[in-house]
Amino acid sequence: MAEEKKMTADDVLMEDILNALDVTFDDEQAGKKIRDLMHQGQARIEQLKGAPVDFAEDQMARMLLFSFCRYGRSNAIEQFEHDFACQLTSFALEAAVAGMRESGGTDDEAEV
Repeated sequence: MAEEKKMTADDVLMEDILNALDVTFDDEQAGKKIRDLMHQGQARIEQLKGAPVDFAEDQMARMLLFSFCRYGRSNAIEQFEHDFACQLTSFALEAAVAGMRESGGTDDEAEV
């Protein structure tokens, strides 16, 4: 009896990205390229947040990652940051505000 390999969170995310990109065929080279793009996108998004991201739960991060992969698949990553500047800035600012709240900083301290 063949053993089934348990899927990791990365494997599930990769399947979701392939589905979003309408990649329905098994192409090892395309899969490798998209997995590399997924890791690059995850690193960039986590860099913006300044912390690890749960791409299964954080819908904004997930949307940004899927878009990053779509642009990368089209060899247009340099255009991604331009086209998604507002969303990337919003994502980073929300993370910064959440970080301030968690560290005990409040808006009240800024009032005079």
